[in-house]
Amino acid sequence: MEFLLALASGFILGTLHAFDADHLAAVTAFSGKAADAKRSALYGVVWGLGHSVTLFLFGLVAIAFRFVIPPLVRSVSEAVIGVMLVGIGIWVLSGLFRRKRIHIHRHTHDGVEHVHFHSHQAQPDHGHRHSMFLVGAAHGLAGTASVLVLIPIALSHSILAAALYLLVFGVGTMTAMGFFAYLLGSVARAGSAGRLLPVIQGAAGIASIGVGLVWISGSLFAS
Repeated sequence: MEFLLALASGFILGTLHAFDADHLAAVTAFSGKAADAKRSALYGVVWGLGHSVTLFLFGLVAIAFRFVIPPLVRSVSEAVIGVMLVGIGIWVLSGLFRRKRIHIHRHTHDGVEHVHFHSHQAQPDHGHRHSMFLVGAAHGLAGTASVLVLIPIALSHSILAAALYLLVFGVGTMTAMGFFAYLLGSVARAGSAGRLLPVIQGAAGIASIGVGLVWISGSLFAS
């Protein structure tokens, strides 16, 4: 019974871990470019898969060999995550404001002028699933040390038990991020014109850059 409760806690902690600020920034930026809510959800799941694979592999190696990840390695990986998030944010914003995709549209109703974003082309799904997997993998590597602390002491003495815990943790992360990305995709495309989409994409791009800069500065001060 205690073992099952430990696994259940791993699933719950995995779902909560998915909602870290850096995770949300990356997934939101990518999911906003998906063609529909289902593909947005797929982006979230693929990110979670990449995160879970590296966390599972490096976590098991660390447990098996009683290896403690050095602070320098953690700082470097966090800096890499920060640079990656800044790059994702710039990529999203540059794509958002390309003239042939989106521009500011003015029109008048009953003598009152309105201004809103208007897109001439639907946002196609460019198939960035491999990129999402790599981004998730990088996040998983950077977060391995912090997640290992969450493994109950009773499970850490058994490789099999620790492996099951990390597996369930990863399933929780994938489930939560897939659900979040699906909701994001649904909200972004609400309404006939999907006018929320450029707003969410712009906010995601800015947030990704902001979170990335925080991670970079944090890694520099930590080192």
